[in-house]
Amino acid sequence: MKKAGKIGIRILMAGVLFLLLFSGGALAEKALTASCPSRSGETVKARLGKDGYVLSLPGFWDLTKIRLELEGSGTVWLGNDRLEIPAGAEADLTALAGKKTVIRGEKQSDTGYVTILQGSAIPSLFLEVDEKRLQQVNYDKEKQITEGRAVYAEADGTVSWDGPIDQMKGRGNNTFRYKKKPYQIKLREKASFSGMGKGRTWVLLANWTDVSQLRNRIMLDMAGDIGLKNAVRCVHADVWINGQYQGLYLVAEKIQVGKERIPITNLEKATEKVNPSPLDFGELETVKSKQYPLMRFYPAIRDPEDITGGYIFTIEKYHRLQNTKLEGFRTRENLSVHIKEPTRPSKAQAEYLFEAVSRMQRALDDPTGTDPESGKTLDECLDRTSFAQMFLLEDWCKNYDFTGGSIFMYKDSDTIDPKIYAGPAWDFDLSFGNMADKGTNPKGNWVVSVHNSSNIWWALDRHESFRETAAEIWKDRFRPAAAVLLGDAEPEPGSRLKSLDAYRAEIAASVNMNYHRWPVSKDATEKAARGDFDSAVNYLKKWIRTRTESLDQRYAETNK
Repeated sequence: MKKAGKIGIRILMAGVLFLLLFSGGALAEKALTASCPSRSGETVKARLGKDGYVLSLPGFWDLTKIRLELEGSGTVWLGNDRLEIPAGAEADLTALAGKKTVIRGEKQSDTGYVTILQGSAIPSLFLEVDEKRLQQVNYDKEKQITEGRAVYAEADGTVSWDGPIDQMKGRGNNTFRYKKKPYQIKLREKASFSGMGKGRTWVLLANWTDVSQLRNRIMLDMAGDIGLKNAVRCVHADVWINGQYQGLYLVAEKIQVGKERIPITNLEKATEKVNPSPLDFGELETVKSKQYPLMRFYPAIRDPEDITGGYIFTIEKYHRLQNTKLEGFRTRENLSVHIKEPTRPSKAQAEYLFEAVSRMQRALDDPTGTDPESGKTLDECLDRTSFAQMFLLEDWCKNYDFTGGSIFMYKDSDTIDPKIYAGPAWDFDLSFGNMADKGTNPKGNWVVSVHNSSNIWWALDRHESFRETAAEIWKDRFRPAAAVLLGDAEPEPGSRLKSLDAYRAEIAASVNMNYHRWPVSKDATEKAARGDFDSAVNYLKKWIRTRTESLDQRYAETNK
């Protein structure tokens, strides 16, 4: 009886231990934090999930000098060998990285599991903001956080920024509705991240629907390599918010007027100078008439002497301009335009840009490439090279949003350059076959498949001079860049572009951390996802090769 009783007690104790290990026991109420004092000095927090803690560490931290602290416990033991880590002491976690291991505190109830992960050798961004305000921002894109702190550490741990932020908010249209939120942050002062131009405002792209995490990076780097003016620079970075790992993001420059961004005349600043301070811009007014099918502007704003530039605007989707109160207009030729800068255009500014865009579109629609009203030719209205570069970018990757949404253009003052320029390139998560309903086939026509005047790419392609320019750029700049991406050629010195295999290796560890934090998106196209990162990159590589060979055939015929 005594022996049976002892066996029963052992079974009971084993059962209790099993429950503690698999349920997290009292650990569910205890915070587990880590730091690497020899580096940036930041502290990160483990996240408690169904399989225990997941501790995500920056790629630049030295795994031989990690401090672990478990709330309420002076000492932590890790693994079956019971590696002892007193609070404040540095420990070598190299052998435990990437593994799920037992963690114990001083109390018997403080027993569970921890998976220790380390990111790739890429930059890290740490944000500290009010937690309540963060929840509001994650729920409502109109909400903002107006104070906080940011630390940006380069891949080697060098800190490029450690200081206050004046703004953090959600961004994006479709992308904001997903669990992993995209953000925009504004620093107190200008800073350069990873050699990108100095700026206060930075964009954090979440890439939720892209299992490869590479589509936006590839396209923004490609835009720079083929020579598109003012191409956006970007880097992959791991992001922590209030100590919690938020995921792998693409940190990118914001598209805006500025010396290190788009260096054109700053019409917004010129407008502010001739208006009372603080500027009372009044209510946004909507006008619909025979002359202006749809126009939205701020009637209370006074104008500077020169209102001919600079402007940044996007070709917008019809329904978005129709249903959302966006500053801008719709031309008589049915092209919808959202004015991005100036952020609050006056009536005269909106009317001026309306005429400039309409003039360009009339020249596009005319068989001779001449606007019948002004007599201006297509080459007098737009920069043919930048439009051909953007045409190739949108067509090569089969961007789902090629007809509107993130199709940027800009125009300087007429006193400097009267032409409209295409770019910078932006927003390519739904490209390279990552679309559920169309565009998954890498062959065939794409941007010229929609035959109406509101599709500027189809209108451009009808002009022989434009087709010849596109073919020349494909041969001289685009095709060599594609060869680098496919691993068929080495990048030139100073090139932004890498091979797909190099991109894969650069972010693989951080992708692993990201998918421990977030599940593989069900919103990604099944073919493009294939369930995991490596399969997604392999799909991408095969798709790009087939698409590139298809366009080789098309432009070989044009170059004859």
